[in-house]
Amino acid sequence: MQVDLSVTFRNEAAEMLSDLEASLLELEGAPEDMDLVARAFRALHTLKGSGGMAGFVEIVRFAHAVESVFDRVRNGRLAIDKGLLTLSLRAKDHLANLLASGVQADEALGEESDRMIRELQPYLGDSVASVAASGQAARSEPARENAPMATYWIRFQPPEDAIASGMRPLSLLEDLADLGEILTSYRAEAIPPLETIVPDLTYGWWDVILQTSQPESAIHDQFMFVDDSLVRIQSIGLGRVRAADQERLLQVVHAQTDRDRAGVAIQEGVAAIRQEMTKRKPAAASLDTGMRVDAGKLDKLIDMVGELVIIQSRLSMAVKRFHDSSLTQIAEELERLSDGMRGNALGLRMLPIGTIFNSFRRMMRDVADQLGKDVEFVTVGEDTEVDKTMIDRLKDPLLHMLRNAIDHGMETPEARRAAGKSPQGTVRLAADNTCGDVRITIQDDGRGIDPEKVKAKAMAKGLIPSDANPTAKELFNLLFEPGFSTADKVSDLSGRGVGMDVVKKSIDAMRGTIEISSAVGQGSTFAIRLPLTLAIIDGLAVRIGDESFILPLATVEACHERNLHGRERMVESMVRNEHQIPCISLRQLLGVPGDLPGYERVIIAKVDAVEVGLAVDRVVGRQQAVIKSLGGVYSALDWISGTTINGDGGISLILDVPQLVKFAYSRSHKSPVTTLRAS
Repeated sequence: MQVDLSVTFRNEAAEMLSDLEASLLELEGAPEDMDLVARAFRALHTLKGSGGMAGFVEIVRFAHAVESVFDRVRNGRLAIDKGLLTLSLRAKDHLANLLASGVQADEALGEESDRMIRELQPYLGDSVASVAASGQAARSEPARENAPMATYWIRFQPPEDAIASGMRPLSLLEDLADLGEILTSYRAEAIPPLETIVPDLTYGWWDVILQTSQPESAIHDQFMFVDDSLVRIQSIGLGRVRAADQERLLQVVHAQTDRDRAGVAIQEGVAAIRQEMTKRKPAAASLDTGMRVDAGKLDKLIDMVGELVIIQSRLSMAVKRFHDSSLTQIAEELERLSDGMRGNALGLRMLPIGTIFNSFRRMMRDVADQLGKDVEFVTVGEDTEVDKTMIDRLKDPLLHMLRNAIDHGMETPEARRAAGKSPQGTVRLAADNTCGDVRITIQDDGRGIDPEKVKAKAMAKGLIPSDANPTAKELFNLLFEPGFSTADKVSDLSGRGVGMDVVKKSIDAMRGTIEISSAVGQGSTFAIRLPLTLAIIDGLAVRIGDESFILPLATVEACHERNLHGRERMVESMVRNEHQIPCISLRQLLGVPGDLPGYERVIIAKVDAVEVGLAVDRVVGRQQAVIKSLGGVYSALDWISGTTINGDGGISLILDVPQLVKFAYSRSHKSPVTTLRAS
């Protein structure tokens, strides 16, 4: 079966470009960090080598120019500055355009490469001529399509008088790099004491691991004018060495000082590495057997697992009617299997939220530069895992809020100095898991939101009466109204009143909540809370009268009982652990008809360390709930976040516990309550 190298290269190159951009952005805060410089150089070098093998000639030409700049930085001949980083980020964008254009880049992209290489010229120094020459060669040299990969060991030991005789050892190594991917190890054993070194002499030699699709004759051509006794070229084998084993192979090579013995030792080292690969523990092997799966196929799998969960629930209910121990055992085994399948299927869709966090770094830098503001962008909790569907839907809302944090929230450096602040502001994007949910916060230390300004705008728009006296929280919620903006003027980024209402709708559609807190002169915080998954949850089934409801099990802390004395209020209070907490009668709140029971069960639910009691008629038990979204006129129902199908074919409503907690505490502070004691 033929392997399409261009498709493989596109996938790998996208990851390399992402890593390159991350390195460049981190270098802005640590321009002297040579590890970051080396990381950027490796990304460019690998991109160039792999691009040549896949036939992306223009990528090879342009990447070689940018790589040459970072080679000078790596060797201490050039310092990183903001201008170079800005140009490098533009170069990364151009490489992405070249990648998208395919193997044969159009003429316009080639001309853009030429323009950018001219902009790089001040940073290239003496490398300008070699870059231009390599560029011409890259344009004229035909690509070797579908050529097999091979790995070679090369030992190059130039004579001491190499420089005097016109040989340029480093240029020869650079020419080798143009053939593919190389790893080099410099052998310094022959370097004499410092006081005896002669500057014009060459000491030491190099071991090189070269992975290339070029024929072995192309390697020999590089050393055409070098005596055969100074070079040894040996094939290690077909194919590539895994990235995880390349450094180890180089160590095997480096350990051999005897050139004749080295060839045998290297072959033995490769054999040992391959043998070890077959014996590695499954956890390590799984890293190397990863594969890309279409998101649509994962969604279909989740749907099928959801249907299996419903069928399993129906079977369990049917088995209870027969009191047959063998059937009960089968039902229990099927339940364990469906639990495991559900966990694995949902795990396939869970991704670190850092996959979108990192994509915002470039945008934040560009927006801050455009507005003339000095902003440090800090991210926390990138490893927090979220359903992939949610990650895709979160990107636009977070983009709006982060852009607003700089445009609306952050002052200019001059204004910050005048206010006694550091000229550099900070925008912090954080994520963590809490009570089965995902919490995302966007926090800035800017000017904050002035409630009086919001109030004046709201009155001018007729959103609130002139004699109203809303709280700061109620005023902040007006920012989510369509067309509402506190900006004094419209800019390219904001001020048109479009964005925050879209943010609110997007968060609501994911069954999430968003809250704003702010202090004038100190900054603002936008807190988003979302369910961990949009597919299947563990729930606690309860009943009120003839109606069935589901509480997310992650929010349930305990269960109590209480006797009823007369007519109950919608919100009362109860004593738990010697503290009073509000207790909601869900029968009263949801308007469920029927007679009151003699005593109720009170489910203690907890959200962000805040507890509330939820009174129901009886507890049915744990139930896996396949979440079905409410649509149409029902999508805006209070207290309800979705529905699920029960094993008997009936419908249960899934309660929105965070909303219930907020309601309970708002009512308990506004109206008299009756204190009850839980038993």
